[in-house]
Amino acid sequence: MKGLIIRTAIIFGIILRSEQVCGQVLTLDSVLNAIEKNHPELKMYDARINAYNTYAQGAKSLEPPQAGAGFFMTPYNTRMWKPDGMNNGMGSFMISAQQMFTNPKKLNANATYMQSMSNVEKEMQGATKNEMFSMAKMNYYEWQVMKKRLKILNESEELLDYIIKSTEIRYTYGMDKLNAYYKAKAMLGDIQQMKIMAETEIRQKMIELNTLMNRNKELVFDIDTIFVLKNYEAFFTDTATIIANRSDYKALSRNINLLKSKQLYENSRRFPDFGIKYDHMYTFGNQPQQFSLMAMMTIPIAPWSSKMYKSSVAALNFEMEAVKNQQQSLVNNASGNVVNYKYQINNKKQQVNLYEKTIIPSMRKNYQVALLAYEQNTEELFMVLDAWQNLKLAQLGNLDLLNDLVMLQVQYEKELEIK
Repeated sequence: MKGLIIRTAIIFGIILRSEQVCGQVLTLDSVLNAIEKNHPELKMYDARINAYNTYAQGAKSLEPPQAGAGFFMTPYNTRMWKPDGMNNGMGSFMISAQQMFTNPKKLNANATYMQSMSNVEKEMQGATKNEMFSMAKMNYYEWQVMKKRLKILNESEELLDYIIKSTEIRYTYGMDKLNAYYKAKAMLGDIQQMKIMAETEIRQKMIELNTLMNRNKELVFDIDTIFVLKNYEAFFTDTATIIANRSDYKALSRNINLLKSKQLYENSRRFPDFGIKYDHMYTFGNQPQQFSLMAMMTIPIAPWSSKMYKSSVAALNFEMEAVKNQQQSLVNNASGNVVNYKYQINNKKQQVNLYEKTIIPSMRKNYQVALLAYEQNTEELFMVLDAWQNLKLAQLGNLDLLNDLVMLQVQYEKELEIK
């Protein structure tokens, strides 16, 4: 009996948990936060940033020391190694140590260059995140519009089902025509087909959002039905706003700093490096022990070795000029897109407002009048079906405009990188 109670409790808990998972409602903010936290491509940028920061930590390291050992000025004839009456012996065994000291200006320039690469990756991560957020918003808003479409289709299905049943009764008493009945049946099939298509699209949006959130692709959830339209057409935007908001513009600025750091590093190659070398000879025979101590210096300003870094410095100036032109092009295109989106948003809002305040109410009254007349046997079913179809087309047309409007809103937010 106790085991039965435990099993029943476990089964009930599993069922309850399953219902909670299936009934999970995700807001747009929670979807965007999940993408920012879990998407592997954004984590890839984090790994790259950590890599370049680590490179920068080791960029100031010196070259490894060199050590050697071997015979020095030693004759092949081993008999000559030992002293005799004529000489004190010849040859020696030498140990050697050498260390080169890279110029500190080169080390600092190299570390700055590595750190600049990390900064570029940070801004590129922001630009990639903006792209992903834009994709998520599009899928989320399209899902919201599709739910509104499904609601209209469900209402239409209930209405047609009522009309068909009413027609069957009226036909029995010779009060209606059979061809109108079949027209209603065909319309009902068309509505059911549109419902299947809408449900399929919703499922696709769910899979795409799960993919962006890096979750199980078959995980079922629902979305918030609150529909928010923002007054972006009234916002004042200028090039300063674009420059302040766009991560890709900032990435280009970081890229210019990267090129400057690289140029600084190339310039630092004109500075000499220094080194020291010490040799100690264990001489054979009666010879005194000897040593050698030498200081070394590279001469990078020699004409045959300076051409490389001089040409690199000059080439980097042209690369920086190219990036600056790319920035100007980005600002120019973005400012044009923002003005265009604001105009289109205003235009779509006017159309949606016209549909919601004039067209759809008029179509609904026309349908209600036709249905009332049909119920009072003063109007044919064909007129009712035509009035209903006109109403449905107006409602779906309004949703198409609404979908266009939210897509423009997403594009506007993408241009100005608004979350």
